[in-house]
Amino acid sequence: MTTMFRHIALGDVGSTNDEARLRLAELAHGPYVVTGERQLSGRGRRGRNWVSPAGNLYASFVLTPGLPVARLPEMSFVSALAVCDMVRELTDAGETVACKWPNDVLAGDAKICGILLETAALPDGGLAVISGIGVNVVSSPPDTPYPATCVAELGFDGGLAVVTETLNRVLSHWSAVWIADGFRPIREAWLDRASGLGEPLTARLPDKEIQGRFAGLAEDGALMLETGGGGMLRIAAADVFRPGLMQQEPTDASCD
Repeated sequence: MTTMFRHIALGDVGSTNDEARLRLAELAHGPYVVTGERQLSGRGRRGRNWVSPAGNLYASFVLTPGLPVARLPEMSFVSALAVCDMVRELTDAGETVACKWPNDVLAGDAKICGILLETAALPDGGLAVISGIGVNVVSSPPDTPYPATCVAELGFDGGLAVVTETLNRVLSHWSAVWIADGFRPIREAWLDRASGLGEPLTARLPDKEIQGRFAGLAEDGALMLETGGGGMLRIAAADVFRPGLMQQEPTDASCD
């Protein structure tokens, strides 16, 4: 039987990831999720501000999977897969809702969530993984350098509590699959929902840009980019976007 994340609902918080970290000593023996009505100092990747108006979902899911630290970044794929399935279940958007490498979820070409993965030391010396997930439920930021949307714009009007409960249930399922069966079924399910698979893609590295075709994922989740002449390039971390579209918020698969 899949164990649901114990839900700790708070009001205004600085950051749900920070609130989740504060409860590790007390709650480390079971999965839990901390939600806040607003984040007053929410953060995204690389220290970016995470705009957090009331009505959207701000949740930090905490797991102690007992896996090697090198495997913990796989939780970003688990999280994106769960958000994708949650939005598809609650709306009629269907396959227009898709996963963007490595941990974004899009509706069409518009971003609908953000995911920040962090690790934390446990009192017994083990490691917990904290998946901070922000879902645009009733609003999306208007001034982003990339298109954004929200669940309400996809026709859902069932309220934040329904979104929270559904994501808890779906993420509980996929995290249980990940821990029991490894990354392979997560990788296969993610690819089945992948945005732009087989299409042109640009990967922006620190010193150059590489254009190619999104050929799939390596066994560890690295992006496989087919370049000119049939060559295949493995990319572990990069800013990726489809040519002709505004660049979406850069992400990579690292744990902070």
